[in-house]
Amino acid sequence: MEFKTLIYEMKEEKVAFITLNRPEKFNPLNNELAREMKEAMDMAEKDEDVRVLVLTGAGKAFSAGGELSVLEAADTVGKKREILDSVAMIIKTVESFSKPLIAALNGVAAGSGTALAQLCDIIVASDKARFAPNFVNVALVPDGGASWCLARRVGYQKAAELMLTGTVLDAREALALGIYNRVVEHERLNDEVLALARSLAQGPAKAMARIKMLLKASLSSNLDTQIELEASCQLLALSEDDFAEGVRAFYEKRKPSFK
Repeated sequence: MEFKTLIYEMKEEKVAFITLNRPEKFNPLNNELAREMKEAMDMAEKDEDVRVLVLTGAGKAFSAGGELSVLEAADTVGKKREILDSVAMIIKTVESFSKPLIAALNGVAAGSGTALAQLCDIIVASDKARFAPNFVNVALVPDGGASWCLARRVGYQKAAELMLTGTVLDAREALALGIYNRVVEHERLNDEVLALARSLAQGPAKAMARIKMLLKASLSSNLDTQIELEASCQLLALSEDDFAEGVRAFYEKRKPSFK
């Protein structure tokens, strides 16, 4: 399927890539991208041949966030709100994706692009990638869930420092704060991401989807509720073929072959 703002492709068996593809504008989030990204992610969600999805950007940026020229040109509150709602749709689509989702940060993630990266399950960043939650530098406030994501990653005080000062972090600084999972040499980013994706693609799909759901639920759950939710998921997992295969492989000292 042809898209105007992104590229959707199977890089190899079980691993799909979505590449934001407006490099001349640093891959901004806008109405058209929102529609296409939802369509592409729905395709990946429904396709049983896709076990892992990688999100990355073309050119020098992952995503610069909202398209400032479009926001500036919007001359009514309704038009401005439509743009914000489109960004929110992109973010919510990423957050609700059930399969393992890797952000391959090839360059800067700025503004609401920081939320887009943080809502992926794992962030593998190039050593050239920068993290810029710098809304304040153009007298704006966080949108697209950027404040929600960052405060949960680094705590209130550090998030306040970064967002109030408009600080831009380099890759090693973002890694030290726990924003990035891994930092690799820029030339090796694709190889490292594919190796991780291959590993995840061999895992038990239903169990991994439930692990994602449990971790997300834990952010707004108390311990008793979480224990009950874990038990419900575990009862389902205990009755499935993948569990039986995992146990057999454990006793036979071999790698499991999950279906």
